[in-house]
Amino acid sequence: MLVLSSSAMIVFYNIFFSIHVASKKQCVSPATGKCISMGAGMVTSTMIGLILALLMPGELAYSTVLSIIVSGVFTFIIGSFFGVSGIIEALSASFMGAMMGAMLGDMTPENRQTFIIVAMDIFYLLSIISLMFMVNKEVVKQNAMIKTKLTPLMLSLVLSISVIGVAVTMETRSHVPVDMPEMNMNHQHQH
Repeated sequence: MLVLSSSAMIVFYNIFFSIHVASKKQCVSPATGKCISMGAGMVTSTMIGLILALLMPGELAYSTVLSIIVSGVFTFIIGSFFGVSGIIEALSASFMGAMMGAMLGDMTPENRQTFIIVAMDIFYLLSIISLMFMVNKEVVKQNAMIKTKLTPLMLSLVLSISVIGVAVTMETRSHVPVDMPEMNMNHQHQH
């Protein structure tokens, strides 16, 4: 359930990020565009690598290659808003992030998988939201937008963290043993 919600979050935020950036890309400087492409490419590919490695335990080679390919598609779309240099930055960061995510997922013990997924989800959300704020800041700098609208970004952040919380709750409940042994409440104390 948690892996599914993380995967859905990545797809949703990449679409949301793409729509957000596409409407404002003309106001973003080339240097900032490369920075945004690199940041989004890195966090997206790290999450994709982590998820694929957790879905394919013990198959580091396959999960690494697959995560490079899948994240390459996502980051190509992200970088394409900022031209060839944005694509190169995004794909370079994607290559590195996909390998790191796959290694992290493969090395994470089973009893720590929920923790690492939640932690990486939160890092991913904060990174993507920060990049969207960065785009808004560039637009305000160009006087194309008088005031930034923080409500949709903050609402999506709160909603996403809530979904992660529900998924963690459901995940931990599915790992609780159903039949718990009865505890002996008779204590014999000697004085």
